[in-house]
Amino acid sequence: MDIAESLLFTPGKIGQLSINNRFVRSATYENTANSDGSITEDYLKIYRTLSKGNIGLIISGMIFTSIDGKSYSRQAGLHSDHVIQSYSHLTDMIHENESKIFAQLCHGGRQTQVQGLSPRAPSVSRPDLIYKIFPRSMNHKEIVHVIKTFGDSAKRAKHAGFDGIQIHAAHGYLISEFLSPFFNSRNDEWGGSSEKRFRLLKEVFESVRDAVGTSYPVTVKINIQDYTPKTGLSLEESIEHIKRLVDLGIDGVEISCGTLSFSMFNQSRGNVPVQAFAKTMPLPFRPFTRLLLRSVYPEIKFRFYENYNLWASKDIKPIMGDTPLILVGGLRSYHALEDILNRNEADFVSMCRPFIRQPLFVKNWSEGNVKPLTCTNCNNCLGGIALHEQLRCNRNRVF
Repeated sequence: MDIAESLLFTPGKIGQLSINNRFVRSATYENTANSDGSITEDYLKIYRTLSKGNIGLIISGMIFTSIDGKSYSRQAGLHSDHVIQSYSHLTDMIHENESKIFAQLCHGGRQTQVQGLSPRAPSVSRPDLIYKIFPRSMNHKEIVHVIKTFGDSAKRAKHAGFDGIQIHAAHGYLISEFLSPFFNSRNDEWGGSSEKRFRLLKEVFESVRDAVGTSYPVTVKINIQDYTPKTGLSLEESIEHIKRLVDLGIDGVEISCGTLSFSMFNQSRGNVPVQAFAKTMPLPFRPFTRLLLRSVYPEIKFRFYENYNLWASKDIKPIMGDTPLILVGGLRSYHALEDILNRNEADFVSMCRPFIRQPLFVKNWSEGNVKPLTCTNCNNCLGGIALHEQLRCNRNRVF
């Protein structure tokens, strides 16, 4: 097997930035920051390990842009100038090992554990089993504030040495909520039609672009399907949004699916860690919670299969022109990934859970050891995060 001839190990470009190979570590929440959003030695340890693995592009776990957009107590932030120096240590470390790193910027919206029972969202809507909150509708002034915080945070990311930005517009966080007719029932300039639902993402992108300049890579992560109980963002509407992003000058698009609040295990197909999620409740409620979770999230519905977002690429890739498509979702097999690139179904292949279990697998593959990945999709890594534990694989505690 001639690894040197594989497209997987050829350079690719995102905007004007050259990436050493086509592997992307998809954004993965670390749960290791300080309460003020600054990063810790445990945070650096995760990325120190990843940086040794020959990964072309590492995308950070979600970074909040303002305190009112923080989702989790140990989430990293780029909301203040005081955190810039600690991120500089991170980016220097990544660059020493010849990888690139993007900052994923996010506002949590209704998906939060730290904003109380009535966090900000596009519209008033039903509670969910994961966050157990009653979101309130944002006013125009609050929306404008959010847009500004993305630009300010992007400027800090660039100052700290990040190689680019990924705007998190997927998985049910605030921008994703505005894009989705399930979460966004507004009938003003921020909702009521596909174009109006897109407005927040458009203005966030423009705010970021103004802050970092035209030559600095700005990408987006967006859902192709929400899998919400009632109609959310569909592939057809997502294609409209991606066309708009390409016209605006986006440098890359990563496609994903699902929302943490209503369709977590469509996003991360595999086992449902019921025991861990039940432990988030007081002891007397845990037996009932386990029964409820098994009823709402039956594992048979979320069986893992490889490349589960690939179906959408045949409709998305042709509309993107030279803008690279980054594919995530159940990518596991070396030969399948090679085929995806050879068939021009994506330009980069992105993974999350395999890098938790085997952070050095790209290096091993580059040396000819293309054994199958050992992630079993048990989702105990998600269960640990629900219990406020540091990111890790319970079967192989590398970090």
